Order: sequence, then C-alpha cells, then structure tokens
Amino acid sequence: MTESDRILNNVYSHLGLQTSTPQAKYLQISAIVARLEFLNTQNPINGKTTGTISERLCELALLARVPQIYKTIGDKWNWMADFSLLGHPFNLLISVKSFKAKERLLVSGSGNLLSPTVGWGLFNDPDEWTESRTKVYLFRSFIAIYMPSALYAIVPVNSKAINNINGKPFLREIDNFTVDLTAAINNGVIDITAF
Repeated sequence: MTESDRILNNVYSHLGLQTSTPQAKYLQISAIVARLEFLNTQNPINGKTTGTISERLCELALLARVPQIYKTIGDKWNWMADFSLLGHPFNLLISVKSFKAKERLLVSGSGNLLSPTVGWGLFNDPDEWTESRTKVYLFRSFIAIYMPSALYAIVPVNSKAINNINGKPFLREIDNFTVDLTAAINNGVIDITAF
C-alpha cells in the first residue's frame, strides 16, 4: 500500500466512504479536501504524495461521469497534463496539481486552443489567484480552473468575474466539476464549447 493509498483510506474511513462509489466519494469532495488540509497541518504530506492524491481525487469525477472517454497521460507527456478526454471539436486536457499552483500549473497548459486545458487542484493560497495572475492562464489555453470551495469563497471578486473563451466562468469550484462534465457530454464526447 502506497502512502497516498494509506492517507486516502484514512480520509475515506473517517468520512464513512470506504465502500462508496466514485460518484458518492466525489459528492463529498469538499469534506475530503477539508480532511486532507487538516491532516496536512498536523503532519505535512510529501509533495509527490499530495500530487498522487490530487490525481486520484480528480479521477473520481472522471470515473463517475466519463469513464469511457478519458485516458491517463503517460509519463512521456505528464509534464503537460494528467488526463485527456475525447472531445469535439477538440480533445480536452486536464492538468492536476496539489496545494500550490505556482508556475507548474501555468506551464502545464497546452498553449494551443486546439488542445484546451482544465486545471484541477486542491489549491489553498488565495494570493495565487489575483486578477492579473489568473488572466495569464487564458494565454496558456486554459478554459477552466477548479479549486476547493473554501478557497473559491475568498478569491477576489475580480478574479471570479473572468470568463473563458466560451464566455463562461473561468474559476470554478471543484464541487461542480462532475456537473460541468455531465453538461458538456454530447454524443458520447466532451463538447468543448459547453465548457
């Protein structure tokens, strides 16, 4: 059992989610994130471990909503993204990060509107989401960034007012990721224009 498995099992057990489906677990994402934050303050979790945990939590949403159309990106391309979803007119990349976005999230964007990117993370630093910094992600072809509800609540209003290329909110709460995936499914693939 890896350290990531041990920590996630601890969190699921604490929340009574050990035998729950991916969908049921993702419905409790805010509680899971809060518990991880608590555990991290008690005993800081190694960066590599938090990265694996973040990927597994994001994957819960993919398993719950789009199990047939997503793939894990292999080691050769994981600098760019962690998952790809079959889409129309273009595929969608998902870049997962843990507690800090830093520049790692920014450089993981494809930089090409033909390969739009979604950022998904357990981010916890409101200083990383100023209006000017948030706008920079648009130039790296991000179409949405999902963050914990607790962080979203304290992000500056001007940052939350930024829209993506489709005229939709750019910054979003991770609680809504499965809802957005479901709304974007069209003929069995992700309709990028719905994001």
